[in-house]
Amino acid sequence: MGFLAFPLAVLLVFTLIPTALGVGLSLFQWTGGGSPRYIGSMNFSALLDDDRVGAALRNSLIYVLATVPLTTIAAFLVASAVHARWFRGRAAVRTLLFLPTIVSIVAIGFVWRWLLNDRAGLVSPLLRALGVAAPPRWLEEGPWPMVCIILVSIWRQIGFCVVIYLSALAALGASVDEAAELDGATGLRRLRHVTFPRVSRTTVFLLATGAIGALQVFDIVYVMTAGEPTRASTVLNYEVYRNFSMGSLGFASAIGVLLLALTAMAGALQFARRRGAAS
Repeated sequence: MGFLAFPLAVLLVFTLIPTALGVGLSLFQWTGGGSPRYIGSMNFSALLDDDRVGAALRNSLIYVLATVPLTTIAAFLVASAVHARWFRGRAAVRTLLFLPTIVSIVAIGFVWRWLLNDRAGLVSPLLRALGVAAPPRWLEEGPWPMVCIILVSIWRQIGFCVVIYLSALAALGASVDEAAELDGATGLRRLRHVTFPRVSRTTVFLLATGAIGALQVFDIVYVMTAGEPTRASTVLNYEVYRNFSMGSLGFASAIGVLLLALTAMAGALQFARRRGAAS
């Protein structure tokens, strides 16, 4: 029990108590000064009528549904190719793919914001040179801000997922794949019907943890677009930050509770899928 005392104390002080205080604060109106005023569920009722929160919720779900499955599928395909017997330079490719994961997300966001700048960046002039007459304003126009953030996120996260898949594939052994190959299974059919089902637990883990992480996205959004000017890229965590900075602490906490509920749902889904896979 003594070995668990310190990590449990850290969990209590830095996670459980702040979470409980945040949930409690969502029932009050407070600007950070003076005494909080109890208003019950009014903050949650206001969430339903707030256009910015509605847009942030929609964008957060779009971000999760776009980044997590695409990253996982792409990582599985890349890992399967890198793990193949014919592939050369496995260590170098694995390192190159994993590098964006360890680079500061703030640095990545600033670099991509510069690259995608329609006036001073490199992407738009390159497209014009290739014959695209009027490239969009990537970070300011229509749905493009969220599309760019999704693509940058996939590029950054795919290396981590590839490494996890490579570990799972290395633990499987080659006997089943060789037997399927002797039975006449082609590469794609063997990949779909033999390899992919055998790494299902890894897939469930990556989908669930990816969804939890995607729901908490903030830094890349703040650095690249700050959720503006069209709200096409604003997300729930950005609205928490914005309302806290404006002194609406109770309303910001209510958004945080909504985010907590969505995260708990993603965690419960992972638990249910793992139990189903185990049975």
